[in-house]
Amino acid sequence: MRNTGTLEEATLIEDTNGQEPQPETLAPASTVQPEAPEQETTALVPTEPDVIEGEAIVIEPSEPSEDHIPPKQRPYWLCIPFTILCCLVFLAGSFLLPLFTPTATITIIPIERSITTTTATQVQARALAPLTLSQSVTVSATGKRQQTATRAYGTITFYNGLLTSQTVAAGTILTGSDGVQIVTDQPAIIPAANPPLEGQITVSAHATTSGAGGNIPTYDINQACCATSVVAKNTRSFTGGAPARDFIIVTIHDLETATGAIKTTLFKSEQAALTTELNPGEALIAPPCKPVVSSTHKPGDEATQVHITVSETCSAGAYNLQAVQEQGMQVLHTKAGTLGKSYSLVGNIHTAMLAKQDAATIRVQFTGTYLYQINQQELTTLIAGQPKQQAIMLLTKLPGIQQATIAGIADNNQLPIDTTHIHIILLNAVS
Repeated sequence: MRNTGTLEEATLIEDTNGQEPQPETLAPASTVQPEAPEQETTALVPTEPDVIEGEAIVIEPSEPSEDHIPPKQRPYWLCIPFTILCCLVFLAGSFLLPLFTPTATITIIPIERSITTTTATQVQARALAPLTLSQSVTVSATGKRQQTATRAYGTITFYNGLLTSQTVAAGTILTGSDGVQIVTDQPAIIPAANPPLEGQITVSAHATTSGAGGNIPTYDINQACCATSVVAKNTRSFTGGAPARDFIIVTIHDLETATGAIKTTLFKSEQAALTTELNPGEALIAPPCKPVVSSTHKPGDEATQVHITVSETCSAGAYNLQAVQEQGMQVLHTKAGTLGKSYSLVGNIHTAMLAKQDAATIRVQFTGTYLYQINQQELTTLIAGQPKQQAIMLLTKLPGIQQATIAGIADNNQLPIDTTHIHIILLNAVS
């Protein structure tokens, strides 16, 4: 039995050795064909022999063949710069493409309506202490006048020593001690003397030449003339003789301009001074101010300058602004209901205190501007891709649009299809 087992074991070993693969010889690499760019090389790799438990097998490494050519690696590193290049091209296109897409700017003037209403309202008001301010200014006169040369005028007194009356004809020329000639304007009928008094009469006269030279002093004429026992004298100096000249006068415009400027300055000062008296949430009731104006010259006076003073005394009041604004909002919204729901108030309500009726009632004028509301998204969708002239026609036919213009697009071109390249600007008086 033992020999039989030994024989079976030997037979099993031989069968196992019979299945052991012989050392394989690497086949030479195939030659590269001219028409093929690259021929893959296949290498035969020896498989591991079956291992029986309890048996040690030593596998010798195969020696590489001298004719073996290692496979060429693909240039996968080129994918990295190619990918980066594609990303850069995409980013550049994303940024540059909008630059070459025209942008249309639509300027729209919506229809706006101004509503003004006046009402008497109950307000909580209190009186402020009266305020008096004054200011003066000196301005240059701007009026121009031209005066022609004038003659001097005065009187001549004739004395008669005879007991009978005598007559001196009008136009009698008398010469003064300085050589200036004077001519009488009317006949002089001199009464007779009544000793010891002489008869006398005074008549008007003027210098024969124009200018200041005719302004003779008193008794420049003191001489016998014209008839027996007749003496002529100028008991008063002649005046009014002047040469031709241009001169400056004060005009009404000078006074009004200076007065208006002072009142404007005073108003600002009054508002600033009275505002300091207000409590939080209060506003001023327009104060009735009484101005008093005085000046150093009247219109037409010859002067190069005029000094003007304006003094104003104001009696102001304060009221609760928020309460009045709320009343004004209700009044305006009620009146604006006739415009339709598409109009909305823009800006603030303007409040003007007109008059104080009694201790608690004031007439107030409220003014508000209501603007037609434009849906910009609907407009851009409506005109996107439309020809420019067609788009303008569509816009002007829409309700609430007073005027529309398109810039950035030629007349024969279409608007961008992309609505992000259509910009709308709304213009109105309030903005």
